[in-house]
Amino acid sequence: THNEAFPDDSHHHHGDDEPAHKKAKKTSLLDREGGVAAVGKTGSAGIPAIQQMQRWGAPASYCRMMQNLLESAAETGGDAYQTMGEVGEDLHLLLFDPDRFLFDHEAQNAHNMQLLYRKEKLYGRDEEENLITDTFCRVTRGKSEAFFIGGFSGSGKSMLVDTLTVRVKNVGGYVIKHKFDAISQDRPLSGVISAVNQLCLMIKHRLTSKRLAALSKQLKDDFGADIGLLARMLPNVCALSPEFSSLAGEVEDGNTSDKMNARSVSFALLRFVRLVSSPKRPIMLFLDDLQWADDTALDVVHTFLSDRMGSCMFFVGTYRDNEVQIGHAIFDLLQKLETSNVPTTKVSLTGLDRGDLNKMMSDSLGLYSRICKSLSDIVFQKTKGNPFFVLEFIQSLQSRDLLQYDSCQKRWLWNEDAIRAEEITDNVLHLLSSKLSQLPNKVRLLLKVMACFGTSTNESVIDYLSESPEYAGIRNGLEGAISDGFVELNAE
Repeated sequence: THNEAFPDDSHHHHGDDEPAHKKAKKTSLLDREGGVAAVGKTGSAGIPAIQQMQRWGAPASYCRMMQNLLESAAETGGDAYQTMGEVGEDLHLLLFDPDRFLFDHEAQNAHNMQLLYRKEKLYGRDEEENLITDTFCRVTRGKSEAFFIGGFSGSGKSMLVDTLTVRVKNVGGYVIKHKFDAISQDRPLSGVISAVNQLCLMIKHRLTSKRLAALSKQLKDDFGADIGLLARMLPNVCALSPEFSSLAGEVEDGNTSDKMNARSVSFALLRFVRLVSSPKRPIMLFLDDLQWADDTALDVVHTFLSDRMGSCMFFVGTYRDNEVQIGHAIFDLLQKLETSNVPTTKVSLTGLDRGDLNKMMSDSLGLYSRICKSLSDIVFQKTKGNPFFVLEFIQSLQSRDLLQYDSCQKRWLWNEDAIRAEEITDNVLHLLSSKLSQLPNKVRLLLKVMACFGTSTNESVIDYLSESPEYAGIRNGLEGAISDGFVELNAE
């Protein structure tokens, strides 16, 4: 175990015949005010070297490195360096990420110490990240493409897509997205329409008033009398021109239902996309959880991508490949895209390998990867490398004091035997259900209510419900749900 990083070996007797590396530990490195201090496991006053060096202001990580350099792996085992390559790797961490690996992390209470997990970092997906970036670069040359990402829940599909969104915006493109849920089948086309509706506001904020006026004229000329129908289908299109609002009001409900069937909706959306997209302003359409998508929504995707009259779109679809069977609409879409000669890329994300998981653990604990390798190997066995499961598992170890921060040694300590003996199921739901059961009642009430609305809920709904006696505390639970990672605020 790693409960004693610097054991006291003062009980050993050192004679003239002791090994050279032990004599070296007694060599004086610092001389303050006439005093000489040794850098062995035990200082001149019987104090462990890490504590004595810290008195001089040396970071614990640096002390740890010096200690391990003087140790012999053959005699002491533990964290002693095996090769100079390991020394180089640790020095690289200290140099390029000092806040995480060099400087000490202070906490008033060790129980309040937070893990340093990099939520924005995508581990072990370099190849896939390069692949999706290269695919988008081809789209900017004027030809639409599709990119499908399969994988288990928690494998990092959405994070892979997120790595590209900043690049898309930087080149002037638009990113629109929608996440399907289990009740999407009851609302055909609503997901795609919602995503394109987002696009209208992005265009308004992105374009100058002159270009906005030109686009509004193009829309009116192209749609003609159907501009009112478009405005009824995409309410945010009225933000592009005040005139569209009055035209939408002139459309009678009866006529709307007669004209707006699935085929006409698909064609209207395509005409809109043709006008607002171009190689200089490509549209990235990201549809998450395609395993729950309705057939008509995927038909619209095919209509977008197979168009040869000016639309420029990069479609990214993610799905849980363990929840789709042969005959699912996803495979029908793939077949149609192939028939239409639409370039299509398909990748499948598996769990992280041991090396990448070790990097993830190293970052989270702020420890050299060689030191936490034994722990990461156990975590790998328990989680099979699923990134989301890894984080939940580590947090559960911390909450049960199987992983603790030691304020004296300035590092995390753990009991490997106890962790190895943990009876943990491979199902992420086991950890999540345990975490949910410990939430305050107001937070659980909020999550129950939000679940009734699918994957997203308008904040005005929360405000409205909080006015009733039955849901009076629901608003107070929102902040807790956000801090615990169960709810995310969507600025869009």
